[in-house]
Amino acid sequence: MNIEKDIMSIVDDYETFFIDIYGVLFDGINLYNQTLITLEKLRKNGKKVIILSNTTQVSIEAKIGYAQRGMFHGVHYDEFITSGEFLNYTIKNDPENFARMFGGKADSVKCIFTGNANIFEGTHLKKSSIGEADVVYVGIPRSSYGTVFIDDVWDCNGKKINIEDVVDQCWYEIQDNCGRQGFAEFARQLDNCLKLNKTLLVANPDIFFHCSGVDPKNCGVAVVAQGAIAAYYEKIGGNVVYFGKPYPGVFGYAQQLAGNCGKKIMIGDTLWTDILGANACGLDSALVTETGVTCELMKKMEDSLNIEEKFKILYEKVAPKMTKISPSSKPTHLLRRFCSSKEVLL
Repeated sequence: MNIEKDIMSIVDDYETFFIDIYGVLFDGINLYNQTLITLEKLRKNGKKVIILSNTTQVSIEAKIGYAQRGMFHGVHYDEFITSGEFLNYTIKNDPENFARMFGGKADSVKCIFTGNANIFEGTHLKKSSIGEADVVYVGIPRSSYGTVFIDDVWDCNGKKINIEDVVDQCWYEIQDNCGRQGFAEFARQLDNCLKLNKTLLVANPDIFFHCSGVDPKNCGVAVVAQGAIAAYYEKIGGNVVYFGKPYPGVFGYAQQLAGNCGKKIMIGDTLWTDILGANACGLDSALVTETGVTCELMKKMEDSLNIEEKFKILYEKVAPKMTKISPSSKPTHLLRRFCSSKEVLL
């Protein structure tokens, strides 16, 4: 199994680079070492750099946030596309098609959990109660006590649950290592949505993400994301409308903005969003293995397993549980990191 060192190993083969940010360029608190240098040099050498993220922020919010960390539009990247921006664009520019996703009507919205108010700015959607809403939007999942961890949870018999198996459990019977029952709180909200026959709108299909700054005692833990809420809702019989990776709409939108700029590749840290979505749209793909989701999942595997055995588990056992989309999730390339730990020269 050949794992290339970094993006420079394949840079000459492509002209346009779609790059995930969380887990590839950014760890939740800081940009990875040499990220800014690498991005700037890619652009100076004629490469088109497009950030493609499942964040539910609209693009301008994301640009402002990363500019505060020294990453600037026009210097380090050409476009910053978020799933939140794509949703906002669709509602404003194709309202009839958007309404069809919800049975032909979509004039009012209710946000559950932590909603992004700006995601509906400039659209025709009006805020409503959950009983009257045409659209129920799933924001960032938060319980009464805050963030809910997904990688240190147990069933009612005291058995630890693997991340890839959490969605298949009864959430009323799950608790974390502190005895907290955030999953049960989520389940109650979702049962209410199901009782009201509501379709959920999810603009971030990620099941979880690793965050380095959620809790000082839990550095680098995996936390519940909107995709887990959606997957559980579907499991109990609910309907969900998705925007974002791995679904083809956001990739089509990204390619439209990229224009006819040579051969394209998607670089990400997650098989079932970045890689699966790129493959389904006919794009080459590269999976980073020493940062982000893939890195953290492999760390949890037995030390006795070699790298080939770990990837086999990811491909054959973990990835199929994370998505219902059928195309292969194997990447065109494997990279250790997006950029090297030393100065990058082109």
